[in-house]
Amino acid sequence: MVHFNKFDFWSICFLSFGAFFYGYDSGLTTSIIGYPQFISYFGFNSNLIGALGSFYYAGSFVGSGINFWLPDRYGRKPTIYVACVVAVVGAILQTAAINIEMLFVGRVIGGIASGIVFGVCPMFMSEISPPEFRGRVGGLYSLNINLGYTLTEWMGLGFSYINSDVAWRLFLGLQFVPPFVIACACPFLPESPRYLIVKGHYDEALDIIKRLHGGVSGQDDDFYIREFNQIKAQHELEVRERLGLRAVLRKPSYRKRMFIVVFQFAFAMFTGIIPLQNYQFILYTYLGVTNKMALVMVGVWGTLGTIFCIFGALTCDKLGRRKALLLSLWVQFLASIAMVIYFRKHKHAPRPLHSRLHVPLPHRLRLHHERAFGYPYPSEIMTTPIRAAGNAVSFCTFNAITIMLVQVTPIAIERIAWRYFLIFIICDAIFIVVVWWVYPETVGKTLEEIAALFEDEVAVDITEAHHYPDTKSPADEKVVNGDVTMVERISNEAENQQVTNE
Repeated sequence: MVHFNKFDFWSICFLSFGAFFYGYDSGLTTSIIGYPQFISYFGFNSNLIGALGSFYYAGSFVGSGINFWLPDRYGRKPTIYVACVVAVVGAILQTAAINIEMLFVGRVIGGIASGIVFGVCPMFMSEISPPEFRGRVGGLYSLNINLGYTLTEWMGLGFSYINSDVAWRLFLGLQFVPPFVIACACPFLPESPRYLIVKGHYDEALDIIKRLHGGVSGQDDDFYIREFNQIKAQHELEVRERLGLRAVLRKPSYRKRMFIVVFQFAFAMFTGIIPLQNYQFILYTYLGVTNKMALVMVGVWGTLGTIFCIFGALTCDKLGRRKALLLSLWVQFLASIAMVIYFRKHKHAPRPLHSRLHVPLPHRLRLHHERAFGYPYPSEIMTTPIRAAGNAVSFCTFNAITIMLVQVTPIAIERIAWRYFLIFIICDAIFIVVVWWVYPETVGKTLEEIAALFEDEVAVDITEAHHYPDTKSPADEKVVNGDVTMVERISNEAENQQVTNE
């Protein structure tokens, strides 16, 4: 059955633009460090180039940490608004930078905004997505990241023909566009129904669930009622368990969840994707590629990522999370070995164009599944009370590892060259083993049903949740003056529709 309508589709599309927000902000430095006027204006060397990335991801770490409490305290939508305002401030400081200190402060502030929106959007999308489409929704998020990368990389080539400071100032200034678009779209988005249920706003939550997953031709007409009851019952069960920080740390199923999300994002970075993404211009020049051709190859990298991401988005729900991730990791493992051999053999040697182009290709082949899998997975396996915190932990891990990698990579390439990438081959092998033994398959399950994969209790099966007795059934809720509530009215509508169908 399909539980996906136009309102849900457009809501998910707008939220996925948060990935483009991050992709543009983080991706522009890949090309901008290839501008001689930018390097000379601020006096960059290997250490300062590393610091440019480190300051941005340090801000992103802070932004991810803010997601520990902001989305649960004020809601998913207000959190996005905050990120948009902060992003505009960061873009202004970077564009107007007259010294390196001002540039770095702007990158930190921009990183804070990116960290917030990059973490809250995939969580928000998972919470409003029907189970049968959640993998493809994660793929859409990944696709938008790659579109952001691709746009910045080809823009980087185009702006390189402007022989003045206007090139990099215009490039940085356009960072205000994604937050402006998201802020304009936010009023039309629903709040997360799971957040509303946690806050006790049951009528509003059911109304939103009906708008998101009701009224789809060919679906089972009472799915949204059953979904509402399952979410509400699971929340009441988790409230009775009184899950605090100590309970999370003591409970084996929660420790396993935390291990998976931390491991997932740590080792996703230890595959070497961020060093390759951010410093590929340096790598290409290391292989003897000229300035303009290196920028062309940066654009090819982004374009390949976008193409393969489409394939990953379309197949993630069909293959399942585990198969998709294992397939991509094996490709990554073999590609990393081939890349190290290539770099060792051809360092500083000019090569024919076709020989150069095959360097980024295997890594883009790998990304199409890993990214489609990686972003929705932490939100999938976390229960509602700790979903925001678990998501924040995963993205804090992502940023902490990235800070280290972006700082040391330019220095490592300069000092130890191809040997640096041997680390990532070892990490790929560890990643494959852990995924095989530890990761559960979540495809096709509601967020509440995933609890059973960790041997936790599921309050009610989705197929049996039309009138679940342990919740305040929608048909039993009445306001003080005796009028029926919105919950009762929608429930009765669903029952009448069911009778009609019979």
